[in-house]
Amino acid sequence: MKKNQFAIILIISSTLLTGCMTTPAISPENRPHNWGHLIDQKNNFYKISENVFRSEQPDAEMIAELQQQNINIVINLRNHNQDKKVFLNYPIQLVHIPINTWAINRQDLLKVMQTIQSAQKKQQKVLIHCYHGSDRTGASIAMYRIIFENWTTADALNEMKHGGYGFHPIWGNIENLFSPENIRWIREQLTNPSYKSGLND
Repeated sequence: MKKNQFAIILIISSTLLTGCMTTPAISPENRPHNWGHLIDQKNNFYKISENVFRSEQPDAEMIAELQQQNINIVINLRNHNQDKKVFLNYPIQLVHIPINTWAINRQDLLKVMQTIQSAQKKQQKVLIHCYHGSDRTGASIAMYRIIFENWTTADALNEMKHGGYGFHPIWGNIENLFSPENIRWIREQLTNPSYKSGLND
């Protein structure tokens, strides 16, 4: 094997391995009490607040758990909309906000925040998920903490990265989204009722 071929294989292998790495979780004894509370490790299912939950892609086995938590709305951040099949016979409102992890932007997060805002007005409970419930979901929950719970950006990002949800540090673009300008813009848009809602059928 030629040297340049070996180098290419080594670079590709390193990239794949790095992409699978997750940030280390804070130990249970040091975990802040206001971080997400684990419901089901198998499904990366956590209660974030009284009305907001997070998980990986739900399947039929999760439905009973969602019903037990009285969840009314499921927000799917994946491009693929598997929820239509999973919840076909269940009275749960499905909201599809397709997001690419490598291109997530403030408009994407605004749509999620608008959906949460609308749900709060109706006293509804929301589940947010992507495929693994780690990166796109993590960004959404971090922005929720900042916008609705008045967390500092540092505290919200600390939970996102070290809460044990499986955040992948390769997505440095996600952390860069949390600039003061973007946070201020989202706050402004949420106070403007003329801005298009993130809800959809």
